[in-house]
Amino acid sequence: MKGSVKKRGNTWTYTVDIGRDPLTGRRKQKVKGGFTRQKDAQAALRKILTELDENRYVEPSKETFSSYLENWFTHYQKRIKDTTVSSRKYLMDKHLIKENPFSNKELAKITTQDIDAFYNLKLEQGYSTSTIRKIHQMLNQSFNQAIKWGKLPNNPVINADPPSVKKEEMKIWSFDEIHLFLQRCKNERHYLTFLLAIHTGMRRGELLGLKWSDIDFENKVIQVQRSLSHIPSKGYVLTTPKTKKSIRSVPITTMIVNELRLHQKKQEEWKERLGEYFSDQGLVICTETGSFQDPRNVLRVMKRIIKEANVTPIRFHDLRHTHASILLSEGVDVVRVSARLGHANPKITLETYAHLIPNADNEVADIFHKAFEQSREQNVSKH
Repeated sequence: MKGSVKKRGNTWTYTVDIGRDPLTGRRKQKVKGGFTRQKDAQAALRKILTELDENRYVEPSKETFSSYLENWFTHYQKRIKDTTVSSRKYLMDKHLIKENPFSNKELAKITTQDIDAFYNLKLEQGYSTSTIRKIHQMLNQSFNQAIKWGKLPNNPVINADPPSVKKEEMKIWSFDEIHLFLQRCKNERHYLTFLLAIHTGMRRGELLGLKWSDIDFENKVIQVQRSLSHIPSKGYVLTTPKTKKSIRSVPITTMIVNELRLHQKKQEEWKERLGEYFSDQGLVICTETGSFQDPRNVLRVMKRIIKEANVTPIRFHDLRHTHASILLSEGVDVVRVSARLGHANPKITLETYAHLIPNADNEVADIFHKAFEQSREQNVSKH
């Protein structure tokens, strides 16, 4: 490998032979100038010669970031769920292409400083730390792939400093509020929807995707096997649940079984009234014509009833939090609660609800002390 350093005007420039172009067979040279000191140009030349010698040199791509990102996304989207594709594409188009200061910068010239400044800009614009962390994850994945494709020698995202996620304050209902809410919506069409959410901790999409075939009335168990999701190009569709652990069995009480039976009878009345106009898809929660229930309608009803019942305003997802918090406060262990909620692992449950788990430090201390004293007594009796 040949290289040289020469002075050009007031600065120094290095030139190095980096091999032959695989398409044309012609020799390729890399020329870089602007060094104020000769020894800086020589150090840079030695570095590139070492990389060439160890077969580690990568010729940085001149492709713009936005062009590369769109190309990368066509490969990336094939590996993720349809429901995730739409949200990730929106994130890419809005934040990483349209509203990004380095969108048209050459991929190889983007620095860690550029990325940190970008994160700060998003914070100033009022975007949540959770959104910025998702952007960070996408950036990291795309730059790692650029390295694998031989477009970059390193990933500038690795040393970037995204903000820590600030979790939204969890809101849960007291037993009094649960009773007030359920009493107020007793005669509403979505009474069963809210009742199931509070008594099972199931996600909204899981409830709206629930079919009668998923319910084992005899053994009092609900099998969670699908979820209702919205995909921009397709509308509302049934998809696989969030994670593998989301596919689960959720035991229910006799009271819930009875409410399900009552709801089933109401549906039979709808079918009789509409006849062939009832689109029977076997859904537990559906419109009066049998079609998918729009989640936004459920939220509108919930908001209205909250106001009428004069209880703490919460999100639908907080019904799930309420269910989990009651179980934990009653001493149900984290592993069992995690399995019921369909979390990927108990660590997620612990991180989410750690502050709600009863403090049993004194009890633990007593258990240890009792075991210690018993072993000491046994030891004394032996001698």
